[in-house]
Amino acid sequence: MKITGRIIIADSLMRELNIPFHKYIMVRSGSLKVYTELVVSNKLSGNYELSSDLAQRLNIHSRKKLLIRYDHLFDMLHLGPTIGILTTALRNESEYEPTSLQAELIFLSKIANTLPGQIYIFTPSSINWSNLTTRGYYYRQTTADRGIWLSAIFPLPDVVYDRVSTRKGELRTQIRDAKHQLMSMENIKYFNPSFLNKWKVHQIMMTNPELHQYLPETRELTQDNFEHMLIKYPVLYLKPGNGSLGMGIIRVSSESNGGLKYVVHRRKRIRGQAESAKQLMSKTKAYRSDRPYIVQQGIALATFRGRPFDLRIIFQKNGQGKWQISKKFVRLAPPGSSVANLSSGGSVETSRKVMNALFKNKEIIEKKNQEIYNFCLTLANTLELSSGQIFGELGLDIGIDKHGELWLIEVNSKPRKTTETGFSKIIMKNTFKRPLEYSTYLAGF
Repeated sequence: MKITGRIIIADSLMRELNIPFHKYIMVRSGSLKVYTELVVSNKLSGNYELSSDLAQRLNIHSRKKLLIRYDHLFDMLHLGPTIGILTTALRNESEYEPTSLQAELIFLSKIANTLPGQIYIFTPSSINWSNLTTRGYYYRQTTADRGIWLSAIFPLPDVVYDRVSTRKGELRTQIRDAKHQLMSMENIKYFNPSFLNKWKVHQIMMTNPELHQYLPETRELTQDNFEHMLIKYPVLYLKPGNGSLGMGIIRVSSESNGGLKYVVHRRKRIRGQAESAKQLMSKTKAYRSDRPYIVQQGIALATFRGRPFDLRIIFQKNGQGKWQISKKFVRLAPPGSSVANLSSGGSVETSRKVMNALFKNKEIIEKKNQEIYNFCLTLANTLELSSGQIFGELGLDIGIDKHGELWLIEVNSKPRKTTETGFSKIIMKNTFKRPLEYSTYLAGF
């Protein structure tokens, strides 16, 4: 047994954490474990101190003292939390764009400086599997509007917060292999591990009868399924199973003469007509690019000032591991469109203003807001239970129809969060902070 340095612990902390005295004890930082000498002191000004060689061996660089807990199961001291934010690459673009991934990572790193523990950003290429360390990056402000990325060697973390930002990046072999290996390690908790597929999510939601009333009828897109749905519904949506930002959605409406009109939502809207389901499938094939699609019942959404809208909800776990609504706002479809997506020219409004206009009665609004929360909670719990994966945040798009009923439009496991807001900056900041607080909870602190 190799012994490195020593840890000095105040006798009051020994009693508080119920740590049995040993001459030597194992100390863990992230995935690194080291045996060290245990010294108990009644003169220590703080809770504990590490010798410099022990701190170096554990790759502890934090200017803040890490939290400490005693793991009774393994008879081990745990210093932390050590939290790694996984991404594909760390950009350092000269122009700061508030809606970019770079802005998100910078903001996360700034918030990390206000929280306990070691929190860093890392990529699969920065990992050294042989010694369970990684090069981690953190942001330091140098002037009022500028900063730089610094790096150090850290232990592989207690918790991985997956911020791989694109489906294409997620499919890269290096990313896929690194994620699989990290998730298989005994001391690492990993949350929001992958993007979601619309068809698989629908199948999961259908396993819970409590959710059935909120789910538009949905099938995999085939010509037979398409023809069957056309008989039942005047409006259908064809959606890419792995799409995002509203791109590739095709709205189909039936005409009184038996024909079909369609609108393809891309960078701009492309309109067309077809005489039959077969012809429409043929005409839209190039837009669908042989990707798997679903066909979904169209919902007659309620409108605000003549524009259809949906609710975007950022649903997150907090520092106690409990789900809560961190952010809720309304996305208004652009004029002439039925798809309420900001990337396609939509705009935002406060949910309070729209709910007041829609329901008018305070008691009805409170009841509807409670239903929205219960729906989100049931959905999130169903997703975790059925998938066997851990989620710390979800982006939920919920429609309200002309009768005031709720409908699930989409679930996103990698909701993009912008550092620019016309609403509350405190709410915006908390949407970035909560996943890190949840990470601290997952780490055991």
